Amino acid sequence: MTEFFWTLSFIFTAWMCIDAINRREHFVWIIVMIVLMPVGALAYFFTIKNKAGGGVLMAPNLRLFKSTPQKEIDTEETLQLKELINKFHKAYHYEKLGESYFEQKKYALAIPQFEAAIKKDPELTEARYSWAKSLHALGRHADSAEVLVELIKIDKKYDYGNAIFGLAECYRLSGQEDKALEAYETVINSYHFFKAYYHYARLLDQKGKKQEAISCMKSIIGSSKDLPGYKLEKERHWIDEAYKYLRKNGIELA
Repeated sequence: MTEFFWTLSFIFTAWMCIDAINRREHFVWIIVMIVLMPVGALAYFFTIKNKAGGGVLMAPNLRLFKSTPQKEIDTEETLQLKELINKFHKAYHYEKLGESYFEQKKYALAIPQFEAAIKKDPELTEARYSWAKSLHALGRHADSAEVLVELIKIDKKYDYGNAIFGLAECYRLSGQEDKALEAYETVINSYHFFKAYYHYARLLDQKGKKQEAISCMKSIIGSSKDLPGYKLEKERHWIDEAYKYLRKNGIELA
């Protein structure tokens, strides 16, 4: 019985470690899970994986997945789900089939499943989020924004602010600059996402608001000085980009 417990613990911990790597979580989580197996893995599951949902995200934004050929090759799981859908027409089964396709990066196949799930149960926030991410992955940013708007109506802080940040990104990528500015402003008023600050500043610059853009870039530099080491490394790219922008505009910071 003891061997069985430790075997299960090892498998579960390995699964959580792989998930942490895929999500690009800080390496401290890996150490905690290995040292405190299986307690550390359980802590990760309830603190990160379970709250963030099954989809893979790159915090703090929607990850832009590269689309793969949408060949519908059924697995045992998808066949079982299709059979359940034909029998019961439940929102849960549509959602799970969509998630299966999503995990295979078959986004075009996932989208109608999430749509069907939402039609049957509009409160399925995770299905709505995965629907938005699938549209985003296919470059359908305006459509993704529409889905995210409805998600945020249900939960303004969904996925620790990543949903509203994803909305800002979709507006920007679809050329809806005024809406993007408004959404970015909402993000930076509540969350310290340096990427949001940077793109907000760039949009201000494009609108001819140079001094406001410069102030925003300076705030990135100023805020970075108080970051812990792991967070500083995570935000390094946007800090460097802020420095580049300021130097380009004749501003040198110590």
